[in-house]
Amino acid sequence: MNTNKKDYLNFSARPETVNNEKVLFSSLIRKFNDVGRIQERTLVITDIALYNFQSANLKRRVPIENIEAITISKISSEFVVHVFKEFDYRYTSYEKRNEIIEIILDLILNVRKLCNAFKVYEVDKLNLNSVMTLYKHFQNKQIIRPSSKDLVMMDVQKFNEKEEKEKERVSTNRRNTTVLYVNDKKDSSSKSICIEDFELIKILGKGAFGKVILAQKRNNGKYYAIKILNKKKIVEMEQLEHTLAEKTILEHINHPFLVGLEYAFQTEQKIYFVLEFMQGGELFQHLKKMKRFNENTVKFYASCILMGIGHLHDKNFIYRDLKLENLLLDNEGFVMLTDFGLAKFLDSDEKALTFCGTPEYLSPEVITGKGHNRPADWWSFGILIYEMLFGIPPFYSNNVQRMYEKTLKEELVFKSGVEISMECRNLISRLLCKSVENRLGTKGDYKEIKEHPWFSGINFESLYQKKIKPPFKPDLEQWEKNFDDEFIKEKIRESDMTSATGKVDMEMLKKFQKDFQKLNFNIDNK
Repeated sequence: MNTNKKDYLNFSARPETVNNEKVLFSSLIRKFNDVGRIQERTLVITDIALYNFQSANLKRRVPIENIEAITISKISSEFVVHVFKEFDYRYTSYEKRNEIIEIILDLILNVRKLCNAFKVYEVDKLNLNSVMTLYKHFQNKQIIRPSSKDLVMMDVQKFNEKEEKEKERVSTNRRNTTVLYVNDKKDSSSKSICIEDFELIKILGKGAFGKVILAQKRNNGKYYAIKILNKKKIVEMEQLEHTLAEKTILEHINHPFLVGLEYAFQTEQKIYFVLEFMQGGELFQHLKKMKRFNENTVKFYASCILMGIGHLHDKNFIYRDLKLENLLLDNEGFVMLTDFGLAKFLDSDEKALTFCGTPEYLSPEVITGKGHNRPADWWSFGILIYEMLFGIPPFYSNNVQRMYEKTLKEELVFKSGVEISMECRNLISRLLCKSVENRLGTKGDYKEIKEHPWFSGINFESLYQKKIKPPFKPDLEQWEKNFDDEFIKEKIRESDMTSATGKVDMEMLKKFQKDFQKLNFNIDNK
C-alpha cells in the first residue's frame, strides 16, 4: 500500500475506508525512542495494519499479522507493541491505551484469527524499556520479551468494563472533594480534581500523619508525588498548626531548590498535596550506598540547600527539619528541599519554643528549650555538611539522651581518615558553635554564610539558573533504587486509592472543620 500525505490526512479524518483498508483508529500519541525520549506521533490502525506517522510522513507500517505480542504495564500507562522479527514500539497514553489494546486484540483474536500465535504480558514495571526489542537489539539480531511468568490470558472486554467502573467511581468521589489549589491553569479539568484522577503506583515514604505515593495523572501521563495526610491523626497529635504552615509555604514558594506544589485538595477525612516527583530519590539513599561524598560534591549540594533555606528565611519561615531524608535529587542531580511539615512562620526577633526535629540535627537551643529561630537551621546545616563528608553526624549515639548530652557539652571532633580543606573545617566549626550569638549565620543569615571562603568558587547566580552541571546524575532507568526499599515494596491499600477511608470519627473531625477550611487556597493565586 503506497501511503502519501493525502492518505495521511484521510486517516486523521477516520473515513470508512482508505485504499481498501478500513480505518479503526487514528490519534496523536506519545511514543518513546531507544533512549527513552518522548516523541509525538500519529498512530493509525486499520483492519490490515498499524501505521506510525511523524507529521505527514509515514515512518513505519506494521501488518497486523506481524504483531506477535503486547506488553502492558500494571503500574503506569505504558504499553509495548511487539513486532515479529523487527524492533518494537513503546507508547504511553492514559486516555487511549485501553481503546488501542482492545482494537488490536479484537483484530488479532476475532478478525484475523491469530490467537494461537499471539501473547499478552502484564508486568510490574513503570518503564517498559527493559522488556522490549529496541532498534539496537534488532541490529544485533536480539529479541527481547518479558518473562514467561508475566504471560496472561486476556479478555477483550475487560478494558471497557474497567473504564466504565472507573468513570462511575470518579464521578461519585469528585463531588466529595474540595479543590484547594491548581498550579496548571491550562488544565481546565483540574478545577474539579480528586484522587481518582491519578493512578497510584508505589509508596515513596511514610510519616506520622500519612504517606507519600508516586502517582501518574490520567489525563496527561505526568508523574507526581502525592502527600496524603490523615486529618484524624493531625488533630489527635495536635499538628494542625504545622499543617496550615505547610500549606502556606507551598502556596507561596517558587524556588529551583524547593519542591513545588502542583495541586491540592481535601475530603472530609484527608488532605492531598500533589508535588513534583523527584525521580532521583532521597539523598540519604545515595549516601548510604556511597558511604560518603567527596568535598566538591558536598559543596555543590550545600550550596543548593543554602539557597533553598535562605529563600524560606526571606519569607519569614524557619525550616526546622533539615536532614538527608528530606533532600531529594531531581532528574539532573540538583538537590531539592521537601517536607515543610515542621516549618514555622516567625519574625527574626521572635522565639519558637516547640521541641521538634530529628535528634541528630537538633541545635543546643532546641534541646534546652530556651527558644530558637533561624540559627537553629544553620546548626542543622553544619550537621548535614559533616554527615555528607564523614558518613555519620558528629555527635551521634545510639542512645538519644546521650546524643543530646554530647550535643550540649562535647567539643566538635573531626573523624580521622577523611581529608577535608581548612576552609571546610572552619565553616563546619562556625556553624556548629554552641553559642547562638557566635554561630555563623546568626547576624547575616544565609548571606553571611555565602560569603564564607569555602563557597568562594560557587557562582550562586549560575547555580540558581541551574547552569552548573551537578557532580552526580541519578539512575532514572532504575529509579526505585533511589528510594527506601521498605516503602517501595509495600502494597498500596484500597483506602489510599479512593476518597473514602472507612469508619471515621466524624463528630470529632467536625469540631475542626473550620480550621481545616483555612487550608483553602485561592486557586488562581500563583
